[in-house]
Amino acid sequence: MGNLKTIQCPNCGSKKVKYLDDNMFECLNCQTSFYVDTNQTSVNHKHTYTNRPIAAPVNFNSKRALWIFLGIILLGFALIIPILFFTTNNSSSSSFSTSEGTKAKDYTFDISSSAAFTDQSKNLKIFMIGSIRSSNYNNNKYKDKVFWAVYDAVKGAYDQIEPLELNTPNNVSFHGIECFKFDDGNIYIIAANNLLYKYDAVTKSMHFLNNEVIANVKEMQSGIANIDDATHKYSAFEIKSNSGKEVMYYPISKVYYADNFRQTVEPRSYPNEKPTTFFFQTYNQPSYLVRYNAMYSMGYPFCFDPHIESVFDEDENFKSAAFSSYWVAASHLIDMEVLNTDNKVYDMTVLDFRDGIVALGVKTTNVSSEKFKIQWQDYNGKLLWSAPSEVSHLYDFSGAISKNNGLVFGSREDYFLYNNQGKLVKKLELEELSFDLD
Repeated sequence: MGNLKTIQCPNCGSKKVKYLDDNMFECLNCQTSFYVDTNQTSVNHKHTYTNRPIAAPVNFNSKRALWIFLGIILLGFALIIPILFFTTNNSSSSSFSTSEGTKAKDYTFDISSSAAFTDQSKNLKIFMIGSIRSSNYNNNKYKDKVFWAVYDAVKGAYDQIEPLELNTPNNVSFHGIECFKFDDGNIYIIAANNLLYKYDAVTKSMHFLNNEVIANVKEMQSGIANIDDATHKYSAFEIKSNSGKEVMYYPISKVYYADNFRQTVEPRSYPNEKPTTFFFQTYNQPSYLVRYNAMYSMGYPFCFDPHIESVFDEDENFKSAAFSSYWVAASHLIDMEVLNTDNKVYDMTVLDFRDGIVALGVKTTNVSSEKFKIQWQDYNGKLLWSAPSEVSHLYDFSGAISKNNGLVFGSREDYFLYNNQGKLVKKLELEELSFDLD
């Protein structure tokens, strides 16, 4: 038997439709009602209506109608009284509302960029930014605005939803906005190619940074023409002025260098640096987890994704691994150790590490389409749990760990929440998480 094809709105093409009756459907995106003639393998849209067809008249029974009317009044009182009581006792409610598993709200996000992080209380959060979709397709008063939000992955609710104040007269491409989690735990945002913002995870507030950059960097006095993220995982941005000058700017420490390669290719010391433990995977396949100690000072030049090359014998057995000379300096290496060399895995990806736990994605073969296994290991490489996933592609440091709450990871619009025992709790499709703004 063939499968029934997806029903789409003939007006706007949306697949978000609901069944009314007698093969009538209503589009939840643009509110068009339409009739569908179906068989086992095809769907044919026959007619569209601005309103539903009028039902045939029925006989009127006045006595029955009176009882129905009285029942409706009593039911209304029963519903209104607890609502009024709840409203009276919750005067501090937010200007928006949302929760998983409730009736759909009016708005959803069209995600441009997102990042997982933990707040000060080690709760698992997702920062997202993009445009707003409305259930009222023809009257979306937020369609030309950029919004950002913070979502609690465990509670399944938004903490914040706010417009991004764009200090530019030009239109901004929603899909040209990018956000990055830096090592201070905050989220940094590039918008319109030349606007820089910081979401402070402690104060839960957004800050515009361009004026700060211009005040601190003499090469930027003509204004900022372009901002890019650093080529490797430095907590820094490549910034170009309107006069063509270029610097690498570190927003946490507010230092900058005209030649970042020269700055990082030689061993240097920075304020308040101390020995710190880090983790990353070897570059070639099979891949192994490397624990290394390095001199680290938050916000100063430090590369978080070093190139670590493995050496194998003629039988393809692992022999050793080492940092190249540049990465020894760029990562301020003290010493290193390769963990679990008997455990042969492929395409290893470090998602996050903190509180004595390393979260990884690994594959058992070198086939790109294979789904990752998600693992927790301790800092000595001991496997704590391993669980299947439905993803075949992952990005370095795209997750956030909470020892009590588990792991959330993903990219752009799709995230996955695992508890601290390795059970998949839920998949979060960010563009399906609805909310009210009005």
